[in-house]
Amino acid sequence: MVTKADPEKKKKKTQVPFRLNVLFLVVFFLFSILILRLGVLQIVNGEEKRIESEAVEEVIARKEAPRGKLLDANFREVVGNEPFFSLTYTKTVDTKAEDTMRIAKWLAERLGVTEDQKKKITVRDKKDYFIAQHDVTELIEERLSKKEKKLSDKEQYKALVDKITEEEINSLSDEDIKILAYKRAMDTGYAYSAQRIKTNLNNSEVSIISENLGDLPGIDIMADSKRIYPFGESSIFGQVKQIPKSRTDYFMSMGYDRSDQVGVSGLEDQYEQVLRGTKEKSVYLTNPKTGATIGEPKTIPGQRGKDIVLTLDMELQFHLEKILEEEILKAKPLGGNDLLKSAYIVMMNPKTGEIKGIAGKTYEDGEFHNDSYGALYNSYEMGSTVKGATVLTGLQKGLVHMGEYIYDAPFTKNGMNKSSWKNMGSINDLDALKMSSNVYMFNIMDRMIGPEHWTQTYAEARYSFSQFGLGVKTGIDFPNEATGYEGKPPEGESGTLYDLGIGQFDTYTTMQLVQYVSTIANGGYRVKPQLVREIREPAPNNEANGKLLKRFEPEILNKLDVEEKYIERVQKGFWQVMHAPGGTAKSYFDDPEKYHNPAGKTGTAQRIIRHPRTGNLVEKHNLTLVGYAPFENPEIAFAVVVPEGTPQNGNQKINKYIGQRALEAYWNLKEKYGENAAVVNGNLDKDKEETEDSAQ
Repeated sequence: MVTKADPEKKKKKTQVPFRLNVLFLVVFFLFSILILRLGVLQIVNGEEKRIESEAVEEVIARKEAPRGKLLDANFREVVGNEPFFSLTYTKTVDTKAEDTMRIAKWLAERLGVTEDQKKKITVRDKKDYFIAQHDVTELIEERLSKKEKKLSDKEQYKALVDKITEEEINSLSDEDIKILAYKRAMDTGYAYSAQRIKTNLNNSEVSIISENLGDLPGIDIMADSKRIYPFGESSIFGQVKQIPKSRTDYFMSMGYDRSDQVGVSGLEDQYEQVLRGTKEKSVYLTNPKTGATIGEPKTIPGQRGKDIVLTLDMELQFHLEKILEEEILKAKPLGGNDLLKSAYIVMMNPKTGEIKGIAGKTYEDGEFHNDSYGALYNSYEMGSTVKGATVLTGLQKGLVHMGEYIYDAPFTKNGMNKSSWKNMGSINDLDALKMSSNVYMFNIMDRMIGPEHWTQTYAEARYSFSQFGLGVKTGIDFPNEATGYEGKPPEGESGTLYDLGIGQFDTYTTMQLVQYVSTIANGGYRVKPQLVREIREPAPNNEANGKLLKRFEPEILNKLDVEEKYIERVQKGFWQVMHAPGGTAKSYFDDPEKYHNPAGKTGTAQRIIRHPRTGNLVEKHNLTLVGYAPFENPEIAFAVVVPEGTPQNGNQKINKYIGQRALEAYWNLKEKYGENAAVVNGNLDKDKEETEDSAQ
């Protein structure tokens, strides 16, 4: 039986195919878009994306960050950074010579060239530029012989350079020289290393470059800085320069670039790894096959280097430098002081090793030169100041005993005739230190000679002296510290052995001398001298000091193998030098209130030298002084060295005058400021405000 179709069912059947058709159409459209996109990627951008997929990340275009600051013990900035802008050029491996030339011309036209830039241009630079301005093939054809044309390309070019005449070099115009100045600086740099091509840009130059950076590939403006010295320069601070050629391999192995600025001397060198900043870095995508760069680099910001806090007090340092200058000028006109031109002083905490002041001055051609480095490097015969080490050696070895009397009269042995500065009669060990007897020391050295032979005694005595820091490195945190020189005894003579015991044979530095007296002052501990107290993070904005990273604690290098009673005995002798009747420095330091009850030892080392002008042999003295205060609980030790003074007319006083004034300056500053850095700076700010108010 035939039934009639249901109209509702028929309607539903027609709607389903329609919806499927729409769905199929949408899917087809989406697939079409996907296929089109894949086609674009593969056909249009395929090569670029293939290269990008093969690219590697490479750290490039490193830019130096400002170095850390040097602060004194009271957080006053002594070495800082003055900001300025530098023009840099970063070339890649695919940079072409014509690109460099185009940019060099653009810069020369708009920025001009400084005299400093011109001075760096060499004759070879000019020859290379002359060749670049001509057809190289034609020049080779015209100027090289048949034999030379058979050489390699490199040898051909070298031969061509040799044939460029002086006349042709001089034919370069002023405009050529300007272009060359930029081109040579741009060519000097290494691939992916930002090379400074002009420093100290002014505002107009910065503006011109900034507006045209898009047309100057590789050119950039870098925030730069140079070292400034608010309190004046010092050889102790050191210098920052471009990496020396002799140390290129070392710094390159440490991740530096050849164009980097590094510390080359002093504390800048010693603490290079602390003071250097973290460089700004750029990460490029490069084609490993061609080296071509892809896209813009990703920049990783740099950071300023860490700050170091010194043990030095710059106000005390100023006083010491002024004292040296004034005393040299006062002493030089005195008879016999014609060769006196230098003086050195070091002040140190004998318990911690912190150097509070280190000064050196040299007077030449009517002006003074800072020579603080001389206190660490220049060595001299120090004279009687070392007699404390001789007496302690004698006591500990049982060569003499405390209170033993020896008759001070000319010492004669093996044809020698040696004496003290005067015949002192019967004296004990304390008298020998107080009045500075040579004969007492001669007897100690003579008794040290064993059955082997007197030549063995040199090594024995020097080892004993080294325990005080004499003749060995002090360990100070400073590069290239000197150790002095060991005298060479004449063949078959023993006289210099006795001279060793009175400080007139081996040579020592001022730094060694202050470590020696500190070892006696603190009870027998040889403490490492330290110029840096702390390392800190760069201070955040509006904060005085950064986070403390490291504090250097006192370091004991060795302890004297000497009984305490013997050290106390020598300490007593040193006290008598400055306070007891007959003491060689009593008239200078016997004021407990002014100098805080010091102890110490004077020294005068006789030298026979040939006068640099007359050629005659003349007698000169190295005038020295060591001391510490207060005697009961020492907090400051000092050593003074004045080479080539006079022994005439009692004029050998400059060492004592310097010691007097240095101690007085130290105690006056302590009374003024105390030991709190905040108090120091607070008082300084107050003084500054009062000065400004009074000026208004």
